[in-house]
Amino acid sequence: MKKRNRGLILTAAAFVAAITGGQYIWSIFKIPLMELNGWSSNAVTLTYSLFLLFVLVGTACYGPLSKRLKPKYLTLMAGTFQGMGFFLTGFSHSIVQLYLFYSFLGGLGNGMMYNAAVSTATKWFPDKKGMANGICIGCLGLSPVFFSPGGTALIGKLGILPALRILGLIMVGVIWIVSWFIEAPEEGYKPEGWEPKAGSINAGPSVDYSPSQVIKMPLFWCAFVMTIMECSAGLMMTSQASAIAQQMIHITAEQASLQVAVLAVGNFIGRFLFGTVSDKLGRLNTQLILMAMTAVDMLFFFGKASNFVSFMIVLLIVGIGFGGIMTTLPALTSDLFGQKYFTNNYALLFAGYTAASFVGPMIASNIFQSTGSYNRAFWIAGVIAAVGIVLILLTKAVYKKQIAK
Repeated sequence: MKKRNRGLILTAAAFVAAITGGQYIWSIFKIPLMELNGWSSNAVTLTYSLFLLFVLVGTACYGPLSKRLKPKYLTLMAGTFQGMGFFLTGFSHSIVQLYLFYSFLGGLGNGMMYNAAVSTATKWFPDKKGMANGICIGCLGLSPVFFSPGGTALIGKLGILPALRILGLIMVGVIWIVSWFIEAPEEGYKPEGWEPKAGSINAGPSVDYSPSQVIKMPLFWCAFVMTIMECSAGLMMTSQASAIAQQMIHITAEQASLQVAVLAVGNFIGRFLFGTVSDKLGRLNTQLILMAMTAVDMLFFFGKASNFVSFMIVLLIVGIGFGGIMTTLPALTSDLFGQKYFTNNYALLFAGYTAASFVGPMIASNIFQSTGSYNRAFWIAGVIAAVGIVLILLTKAVYKKQIAK
């Protein structure tokens, strides 16, 4: 069998993940689209929630399609879908077109690309799942640092629709280059000289659970609801960061794009750092730390941020928490349910992330539309994060009872 350089493959997967990170700059598009077309805040916010719904569909489609197509071809197709979704949105003049191109086409491609990236990273690094996911998904979190200021500059110079077209073409171009390096290892692959240690904190179950078995397990439903609670605050901010910053601290769209970049930096720090931390502490223990940090930030500090610097700090913290949660989810799926059916099982757990996209963003949008302020949304997001802490503890208890026997 031909020996492959798994470091090179991880690098390619990281670039694929970085392109999927284009979703996190949605907040810079929201106000320009509303102003151009006269659309309401709720109608435009729904675009992002629908986008994440179709990300779930794309994530679920990757498993069956991967049995027919090589990962490199699937990644190429998926990247073209997402890029063309952005590109065609640049010709949209109705809310239905916006949902069709950005949400449906872009979401399908994004979900398939995301699954390609995380499954590739996890399968090639069974010895360092947290680290590999941290690097791969960390690049996803970091990409808005480049996309957000660049996209905002394009919007300011050319307008929202041409900017979307250009961003879409850039995405397609990058994917057409890096997708050729995406490969899957042979089944049961283990790095030379490595054997999993029985009884370690991330050893996982002794058997692999199929999706049909997983959905019947109380453990899955605990982890599913836990994921909804964990992701709601982060998705509220990634979908509304620019608008929230402009309303709360009265800054321009260009200045708000810097706050979106700060959120992305926090995302990257959380994804890169806590993937490795979770290899040492365990996924659920790591998530407890992250949720406690997020709950305190949202409940006690967010509503008091009154200037550029203080808003930047609270936004950085929520970004770190959200990024850390996202980087531990793929490895947690493998730990809880095994590696053999990882692709399909991760799609099931990822549905919690999608459900959260209808919780956090719509809470913020509805509260702003009814009160003219986002302050109440932070309190609600903080309470949801606190409930997430309880659910993490519950998931740990069920895990010990059902699998760690």
